[in-house]
Amino acid sequence: MSATPPVTSQELQSPRWVSLAGGVAGAMLFSTFLIGAVGMLQSPRAASDNWLIILFRLSIRPFSTQADALNVVSPLDVGLMLLFGILMAATYPALRSISRAWAAVTVILPLMGIPIFLATGTAGRSAVLLAGFISSILALRSQYTGSGPASTGILASALRLFVGDFGTAAFSPSTLLAVFIAVGYILWTVWLLLISMELIRRGRRAAT
Repeated sequence: MSATPPVTSQELQSPRWVSLAGGVAGAMLFSTFLIGAVGMLQSPRAASDNWLIILFRLSIRPFSTQADALNVVSPLDVGLMLLFGILMAATYPALRSISRAWAAVTVILPLMGIPIFLATGTAGRSAVLLAGFISSILALRSQYTGSGPASTGILASALRLFVGDFGTAAFSPSTLLAVFIAVGYILWTVWLLLISMELIRRGRRAAT
């Protein structure tokens, strides 16, 4: 097996507008998930509830949350998937130095998930979490971010994907399940903030 080629400065650089667009998309995602986290402990269903919040509510209060709420084509969820696709596109120029194929997968997954979600009303949203998981693994192996943000992304995506999406389908609602989902949600929100800050920093540096 051939060794991974060294990372070059050209491969790590993104056009300024790409980095800034990704940073803005990440900041919007962070803000949306932060608003959702604030309302996570509220009893009534809020307009800011994304599918990750609904999964939490189903785990901790299964009798007060309609399970069919996950089967609704939510404009909020579509918007989140689109913003995440933009975020992943902005990280592609740096992550491709590790693997062009897997870096491309992180961009394709959330965008491909949109038509699947629109067609089924259920499937497709997990593509966002899987893309975050893969991109964080690539970031851990690259010079794109420090180990802290990359490790946060891996743990957050794993908790939300395997415990949140898959776990709620396989196991009965429980407080323990809800705790893991909540921890994953908080880590996911922190990871979005770290990634958006890094992209904005790179965009500003490219302008100098």
